[in-house]
Amino acid sequence: MPLDEVAPIFERINSSGRQLTIVDLMRAATWKGGFDLSDAIESVRKSCDSKNFYDIDESHILRSISACSGLGIHKEALDKLRDKTSDQLQDAAKRSVEAYKLAVDFLTSELPLSSINYLPYGLQLTYLVEFFNLCPRPTIHQRHEIRNWFWKTSFTKHYGVANTALISKDLGLIRDFALGKIESIPVEKKINFKGFSTDSFALNKASSMTFALLLAHRQPKSLLDGTPIDTFKALSMINKLEYHHIFPKAYLKNGGYSKHPINYHANICMLNLSNNREISDKKPSLYFTEIEQKLGDKLMDVLTSNFINEDAYIACLCDDYDAFIEYRHKEICDTVKNLVDSEVV
Repeated sequence: MPLDEVAPIFERINSSGRQLTIVDLMRAATWKGGFDLSDAIESVRKSCDSKNFYDIDESHILRSISACSGLGIHKEALDKLRDKTSDQLQDAAKRSVEAYKLAVDFLTSELPLSSINYLPYGLQLTYLVEFFNLCPRPTIHQRHEIRNWFWKTSFTKHYGVANTALISKDLGLIRDFALGKIESIPVEKKINFKGFSTDSFALNKASSMTFALLLAHRQPKSLLDGTPIDTFKALSMINKLEYHHIFPKAYLKNGGYSKHPINYHANICMLNLSNNREISDKKPSLYFTEIEQKLGDKLMDVLTSNFINEDAYIACLCDDYDAFIEYRHKEICDTVKNLVDSEVV
C-alpha cells in the first residue's frame, strides 16, 4: 500500500502530537520477512561510529538503501521500496553498510573532515555512498574528481536548494561517473567567491562549515606560538571557541564597523583556545608585532598557513581592515581555484 495509506498504522505514535516522518512510514511499509529498517539504519551508524559519523540522519540512510536497491532517492522513489522483497531489502541494506564505510573513509582520509558535524550537505554523503556502492575501488583519476566535486558543490552551495529534478539528475551523473560512462561530474553553478568571502561566519550554515574545512585544509599553525592546530579536534564538534577574529570584534566595533563585516569569513582563522584568550581584543598592529617577535624567521610560514600573505600582514600592522580583507580574499581565492580546477567569479 502507498505511504499515505500506511499512516493509520502509526496512530498510537501520532497521538502524542509527533509528526510522522518518511522513515516512520517506511518502517511499516518494508516490514516483511524479517527485514527491519531500524536495524538496517543502526547497522550503518555503527559501521561509521569509529569515524565520528554515527549521527547520520536516518532519512539519509533510507535514501542510500533505496539507491543501493537500484531506485532513486526522492520521496516517490522511496515509496517503491515497499515493492521490494525481503531478500532485496536485506541485500540493499548490506550494500549500503559497505558503501558507507568506504564513503566515510574517503571523507576523513582525503578531505579535512573529521566528523559529520562539518559536512556541508547531507546529499554529498548520499551521492558518495552510491558512488562507492557502484565503484568500491575507484581509480586515482576518479578519486581526484570526487574531491573536486565535493569542494565545488560546497563552494557553490549546489545543494542549498535541492529539488526533485536536481536530485534525480545528480544521482544519474554520479552513477554514470562511477560506471565510467563520463570522465567527471559536472557542476554548472559558478562560485561566487566574493559573496562567499564576505558571508557572515556562523557554524550553523553550510557556507561557514565549508570555510572551516578550507581553513583546516591549509593545516594552520597557531598565530601566537606556531604550533600546529589540531584540526581533527577542531572539526570533531561545533565549537565557536576554536575560531578567532583576526581583527578583534571589539576593536572593529569601536571603529564603526557593523556586525556583518566584523564577521566576514575572511576575518576568521582557527586558533588554539589558550591563544584566543591571550589575544583577546588587542588591536592587530599590537599583537602582530608581538607575533613577529615570538616567531622570528618562522613568521611567514605561520601566517601563510592561515591565508595571511605579506600584503595582508602589512595591512594588519597598519590596522587597515578593508585592505586586509581584500588581500586575504585573494589568498583564499587562489587556493579555491586550485581545489576546484575552475574559474572563480
